Amino acid sequence: MPTPFPALLNRLDPQDVFGSVQRFARQGRQAVADLRTLKFPKLRGKVDAIVLAGMGGSALGAHIIQTACSQELRVPLVIVNDYTLPAWVGRRTLVILASYSGTTEETLTAWPHAKKSGAKIAVIAAGGNLGRIARSNKLPAYIFNPIENPSKQPRLGLGYAVFGLLGMLRKMGLLDITPNAIEEALEVASRTVRRTDLRSGTSPIVKLTASLKGRAVYVVAAEHLVGAAHAMSNQLNETAKTVATYFAIPELNHHLMEGLGNPKQNVRRTTFLFLQSSLYSPRIQKRFRLTAEVVQKNGAKVLPVRLTSRTRLSQAIEALVLGGALTLGLGLRYHVNPAEIWWVNYFKNKLGK
Repeated sequence: MPTPFPALLNRLDPQDVFGSVQRFARQGRQAVADLRTLKFPKLRGKVDAIVLAGMGGSALGAHIIQTACSQELRVPLVIVNDYTLPAWVGRRTLVILASYSGTTEETLTAWPHAKKSGAKIAVIAAGGNLGRIARSNKLPAYIFNPIENPSKQPRLGLGYAVFGLLGMLRKMGLLDITPNAIEEALEVASRTVRRTDLRSGTSPIVKLTASLKGRAVYVVAAEHLVGAAHAMSNQLNETAKTVATYFAIPELNHHLMEGLGNPKQNVRRTTFLFLQSSLYSPRIQKRFRLTAEVVQKNGAKVLPVRLTSRTRLSQAIEALVLGGALTLGLGLRYHVNPAEIWWVNYFKNKLGK
């Protein structure tokens, strides 16, 4: 019989990743409360695009908003995971520099590019060098105190990233979202936290993690859930220390299905985690059913996860919270410390020499 999750948490989670997962809704509520006291310029009609420059967990919030709020964004939102900004960035562009730590090398390097371009610039960070840049240059910013993220891991502070960015863009007039819609998403987050609590024997995470252990994972989503699928795959990599990536339907149908031919032994050890939603368009619903059929015919496993909230944003938040618990639970099944990122730190140390 496997070791119960409460015992594994006591033994393997000294940095309290579990506490960070449980506090997602509290992170979001803190961000909403913080933003009430902050002023941001009104930019509707003054910018033609938003560019968010960030890496890893610091950019995931933007991807969630980009897909879940695609109908509410007033201008395109482009995510840059690199050192430099596109050449078209200029005076009618809003550049948001995002770094949880405030020390991300790529984001700090993008700062002079943004300044030189004449773009309008804002910052979201927990402090660090980026926080100092925001203060010394009097940039509009959300500099948050991550008191609800005891693990101190950026990927586990997504409540700040998502709801902080939602609030900033709303105040700037670039996102048409109501306070009621944000409150509903926060309520869904609270309910999902309770439902997926790893200390409970009735948590759906118990079965899901048992099904995923020992397998590579492809997270599959469409439309409003693609950003959440990206976040889940990142957390599978970092928290569960497992091979995972994400794919979007319908793009997946144009290439990946042919890639299931070889190597057979790898395909048979792969699980496709399908994020399903009744809010998907009818053609996407049909594509999900047919994709599952093709995947199973090729010997891979299909594991459906149905999101049941009422709105596109709340379903993305539901998936995000479920993903936090799922990836923590899978890491515990592998008997690893879920907070540690040995190879990322090794790489950064070597890169800095």
